[in-house]
Amino acid sequence: MRNFLLAITFIAGFTFNTIAQNHGSCDKAVLIDTSSYGPVYADGTPNPLLAQAHTNGTYFEKPHTAVWFCIDIPYDTLLTFDIVPQNPTDDLDFLLFKDETAEIKNCTACRGSQRNFCDKSALVRMVPVRTNIANTYYASLGTTGLSATAKNEMEPPGKHATYSKALPVKKDERYYLVVDNYTSASRPFTLIIHFRGTTAGTDTTTVSSASNISPSSKLPKGVVPIYVIDSISKAPVKAKIKIVWSIPKDKQNISATASQYGIELKQGQKINISCAAKGYLLAQLSYVAQSDTDKAIYVNMLQIKEHMKMIFKHIEFERGEAKFLPTSAESLSDLLEFMNNNPTVKILIKGFVNDPYQYYDYMYDLDLSKQRAQAVYNYLAGKGIDKNRLDWKGLGNKEMVYPKPANEDEMEANRRVEVEIVK
Repeated sequence: MRNFLLAITFIAGFTFNTIAQNHGSCDKAVLIDTSSYGPVYADGTPNPLLAQAHTNGTYFEKPHTAVWFCIDIPYDTLLTFDIVPQNPTDDLDFLLFKDETAEIKNCTACRGSQRNFCDKSALVRMVPVRTNIANTYYASLGTTGLSATAKNEMEPPGKHATYSKALPVKKDERYYLVVDNYTSASRPFTLIIHFRGTTAGTDTTTVSSASNISPSSKLPKGVVPIYVIDSISKAPVKAKIKIVWSIPKDKQNISATASQYGIELKQGQKINISCAAKGYLLAQLSYVAQSDTDKAIYVNMLQIKEHMKMIFKHIEFERGEAKFLPTSAESLSDLLEFMNNNPTVKILIKGFVNDPYQYYDYMYDLDLSKQRAQAVYNYLAGKGIDKNRLDWKGLGNKEMVYPKPANEDEMEANRRVEVEIVK
């Protein structure tokens, strides 16, 4: 799968305005129960309660255009996220609040008439747990969020770190994230949430250092070190590192077994990285060099636990068929590597189809999704994986990554495979 994003494509005209502004207030916050949401526009009505000048980053300096998200935490984890603007010159700021009034697990409570977090009387007393009001263009070309390697909980306006410190969270807690577009631009952004332990997504923030890791002094100038670390302890993890060039495509792919590796990267070049290690989920990430002197890339490895899910990028299928596209080869190989590294793990393979407008009937979609899940099952079994470790299931067009796909890439992303750890 190319990117695990839950995306809404906005249509010009009246429909565009209605949908885009529908989440501009706390009581109409977007419910986030998946890894990502976007593209979305921060064009809601400004809220003066969130703007207090000269508070050193605790609140927005001035109210601009905003959008709200409601995040329900699935289990104890470390929360990180990326806010990625389509236009890198957009300056996006955010405030993250903990909902101390939440008593049930569903965000629909915030839409009720009962007293809750979204009441003005409650909101005016709330202090955010994380903020970032820094000028994002100087350091990250627009990207901001929470990072496991950031140092400060709040960042004030100006030339400061564009990522704030990751937040330890617990199951069933609820958080509200409000994103403000300082530039009031009309371009959208994507929110990418890392529920560590839920997916194979990892924090790809470029940083200068991390706990228990010392940057290598042997690497020449222009070479970016890749550090593979445990997501909790930050200790080095020896893993099989595979690097596939995306931009430019003519460079030779790399395979090495180590806890760190140096690669020469120049601004705009893009690589896909996968890391496999015994006892850990497969980690997959895409990285785009922001400059000719990026500091480091950290790959956070998640220890295997039951019911974790892995989203395998680029396990893709021909339209209307269970036939793999050529781009699936690398991800299928990664999945096989994972199964061989962890011989006691049992998995459930889930297949999905692309049918956003229900052109086909329910049984057609369900049958095709079953065939796709079974295709992965057959691939693994054909490579020697014990069938007792494998199960498969089709889910039709449920939980599409792109509910309203706008192009072929998004349609291919809907024709995907997920893997859940059963045991």
